[in-house]
Amino acid sequence: MAFGFNTVISDKAQAQVIQDKYWGQWDIPYVEQRGWSLGWNIGLADMWGDVGTYKLMDKYTSKKYTGDILKNIRGMGGMYAKYTHIPGLGFRIGVNYGKVYATDEWNYDKAIVAKSITEDPYQRYIRNLDANTTIWEGSFLIELAPLRTFSNWEFGKMAKMRFQPYILLGATGFYFNPRGTFTDLVTNQEKWVDLRELRTEGQGFVVEGKEYPKPYSVFSYAVAGGIGFKWDIGTGLSLGVEYLMRYTFTDYLDDASGAYADVNHRDIAFMDRLNKQYMSQRMSDKSRELIPGYVNPAGKLRGNPDDNDMFSSISLNLTWKVKWREIGWWSNRR
Repeated sequence: MAFGFNTVISDKAQAQVIQDKYWGQWDIPYVEQRGWSLGWNIGLADMWGDVGTYKLMDKYTSKKYTGDILKNIRGMGGMYAKYTHIPGLGFRIGVNYGKVYATDEWNYDKAIVAKSITEDPYQRYIRNLDANTTIWEGSFLIELAPLRTFSNWEFGKMAKMRFQPYILLGATGFYFNPRGTFTDLVTNQEKWVDLRELRTEGQGFVVEGKEYPKPYSVFSYAVAGGIGFKWDIGTGLSLGVEYLMRYTFTDYLDDASGAYADVNHRDIAFMDRLNKQYMSQRMSDKSRELIPGYVNPAGKLRGNPDDNDMFSSISLNLTWKVKWREIGWWSNRR
């Protein structure tokens, strides 16, 4: 009986040793050790909302976009800490700051050849909205390099490769502040103004018999997913490129979501703040800047209330391993 009991204990102990070897210990120094890394990222960011083009390629092929690329692109950057649990599987927490931008002007090429004024590019162009949105973001992401995680860490060639593709999945929380261009009719000079406080779609208006949306929060969250590729350039450094898309839970990233508000209701809401009343009227309906005297009727859709906004980034990443490996995992030495 004692012999059998000791055998069971021995088997359990051996199993624990094997488990510890692969899930907790640092005894495979040339693959990827458990521990912390610090990373920095910088790149470009895009907004995918109601303002701008409907089709992806309409934006990147628009002469209004490519003709002044420096005006139309926005950047995003930040830093993160990553904890590697097993080779190829890490957990990242990070912060980012950046801006995203969109303008209906990108529809110009399609609008001038439209066969009808009801066509989408034409309607978007004469809507004449733009949005330049500041974003502060905090994120939690799972990073998985499948060629490393799901291969043999000790002998597998894929686990030792310097080049590793990976996928990202997680969640983010962010603060955002959309701004639009206000054009002075006398000097023709432009300036950026905050849009939320102008309640461009009647947010918060109290009118009997009419229900307007509530003022939107400048804090929201998103489900994030993406892909990346990293190249190990030493025993403690890696360089990579990654693309990350955020599917947000707000439709006001560009301050456009619902319908045009009634002009009379706007006048009443801002009757004690005449300057803000004027600014709200100008920024909520900018079609008159292209078609003098034209006013979009109350209730006409200004955005698409059925779909929330998204934003994305493509960035260059540099990651530094706090505890360097003893040798590179691409080495054949053991």
